[in-house]
Amino acid sequence: MEKKIYKEENYTVSRWSGGNTRELAIYPENAKYLERDFIWRLSSADSDQEESSFTKLPDFDRILMVLAGEVVLAHGEERSVSLKAMEQDSFDGAIKTKCFGRLEKDYNLIMRKGCRGRMEVISAENDAKAMQLSDRKAPDKDGLGGEFGSYGFFCSEGHVIVSVNGQSEMVRADQQMVINCRPREEVNLSVMGEGTCIFTEVVFEKNEMVFEPDTAGASSSGDMGIALKLFLSNNRWSKLIRREKKKGLWYSPELEKKLAILDKFFITGIVWIIGVLACLCTMLAGLGSGAVIGLVAAYTILDLFLISPLIYKAFLPKPLSAHVKDSEKLNPYEKKMFEEQAGHDLHQEKLMHKYRDRSGESYDGVGDFIKKLNK
Repeated sequence: MEKKIYKEENYTVSRWSGGNTRELAIYPENAKYLERDFIWRLSSADSDQEESSFTKLPDFDRILMVLAGEVVLAHGEERSVSLKAMEQDSFDGAIKTKCFGRLEKDYNLIMRKGCRGRMEVISAENDAKAMQLSDRKAPDKDGLGGEFGSYGFFCSEGHVIVSVNGQSEMVRADQQMVINCRPREEVNLSVMGEGTCIFTEVVFEKNEMVFEPDTAGASSSGDMGIALKLFLSNNRWSKLIRREKKKGLWYSPELEKKLAILDKFFITGIVWIIGVLACLCTMLAGLGSGAVIGLVAAYTILDLFLISPLIYKAFLPKPLSAHVKDSEKLNPYEKKMFEEQAGHDLHQEKLMHKYRDRSGESYDGVGDFIKKLNK
């Protein structure tokens, strides 16, 4: 079990279309909101406009509570709801949502689809109030699955005392407390004090939602060999990457993203060209053409088997062995990702973008675009 109190200096502030947002906490803690690689996120936002649009988050569900102000949320053409202070609304992040009225301050829970979450206002008193928590599924007989639990207390005013398995912590105004529990970990929570807090609960099965190597950031002895193999299979003149995937190798989403960046900006190719130009410059020093050709050939071999693999090793996530796996050794989430990778046709995707650009139309996916072509 992990517990932490986040304070003002821990919050990340960013701008949205209506005003400012403070990120109070995110899980996993190293996740990035802009990369959409989180399971849940707690934030507080304000708006200085009478009308604003929320960011669309197709893979997430949301719960929003108004802390100050009075607004109307319009969720597409489906429904609208009027919210006053300490009132909340749950909605699908994929829906186009507009906010009417000045949102002085709110409190947001954004969670990946598949999570079970809720939000509750608690007026703390001198007598401790025990929190009723949702049941969590235990791992199966093979140790797979099992639900995690994340519990939050945000003090909106005054102060509250939160007891976690008998150990008490004070949470002051504008502070966020988070307790994260693994499957089978028991937790007893109670709250007392002189103030108001917002309690949040998120229950989720982690291995179905996020890839998180246990040894992230640590390099391993086999990384250089893997980097060499990845370079030889990922350069623009090779199609070996398709053969590798047919053999049953799975790449993590983070690795796929970094490989795409290397390919897009042709980083290793630019380094090779610079080296070749340097070799050609030796002709100015009087080196014969035959010697220069030999120098270029030697440099090319050095680049293929040392320089470019070193660039890959430095740029790609470590350890590489945790991001390249045999399909027989994947957890349920990774297996799902592998199936999606195996069915992905990069050539077809490029064609789709080509015709989309010509037509000027936008589309959400392959199926939607095909429907438009058949109109």
